[in-house]
Amino acid sequence: MQHSTENETIFLGNLWIDKKIPPLEYCSFERASRLLECEIDDLLHLYEIGAFNIAFKADGLAVRFNVNFLNKNQKVEIDLIHPVLTNQSLEMEFSTIWYDLKDDSFEHFENGLQIIGFACGIWYADDMISDIKNGLAIDPDYEFRLKPVKIRDNVLMATASYEGNKVIDIPFEDLLIMRRDLELIWKSVKTGIPMPSLLTKRISSEPKIPKRLNNTAEHHAKNREGLLNAAIYILAKYPSECRGERKEISPEKWTNAIIKHLGELPPIFITNEQEILRKLRLAVNHAGLKQKG
Repeated sequence: MQHSTENETIFLGNLWIDKKIPPLEYCSFERASRLLECEIDDLLHLYEIGAFNIAFKADGLAVRFNVNFLNKNQKVEIDLIHPVLTNQSLEMEFSTIWYDLKDDSFEHFENGLQIIGFACGIWYADDMISDIKNGLAIDPDYEFRLKPVKIRDNVLMATASYEGNKVIDIPFEDLLIMRRDLELIWKSVKTGIPMPSLLTKRISSEPKIPKRLNNTAEHHAKNREGLLNAAIYILAKYPSECRGERKEISPEKWTNAIIKHLGELPPIFITNEQEILRKLRLAVNHAGLKQKG
């Protein structure tokens, strides 16, 4: 990483000195737009052309974490007291992996390692996601990869794949831009030079989002729509099985009725009982369906 010369620093200034605030390690899109004096849509444009990655806070995401080293026979020592992969081992700063020492969750290879554990802390989303203004949907039916904010210099690649069994919804308000990216955007503001894509290192105004990733939010929405259509069908056909003693719709009974009559329904892709219950509770609360009717 090149350091700015003294003349460059004088010309460019410093984002944090200019704004008279201590350096923030990350902030939301809304905070970033105020900080950089631009619109949220401007930041979304930079994201869509691949100028920076979004980050988010992981709260125990079940993952399979793979690390490949530049040289063979490099290893990471397993902490037998605190089963957690932290700065000390791979210098990942804000990104952390917890694992279980009792399982075969930590395995070394010739030039790397694999850990089955839980991602915590701040992570980058490794894929470009379209319609990010609608938030980020981490769907078990679609391979979702994340990567640490920083990694040791002798690491060639480090990525984690989500292996949970439920959909994780992260609202747009909770998506983050890291300090390094804020400073690069500020440099672009001061110089007037467009930011290059992280992938190609070239300057481009065309969105870099692969076509297949455009389907992530749409795929999630279709699954939810399919479940709700099936739920309405079951409610209409078996109303007594979906209602409580006072004839109010009971999300718990409604869920049980859907599970019981799955064979009568067209294929639905959300079949986890807890996930169905969660979505029906949201639907009932949102629509006020607990009333008699």
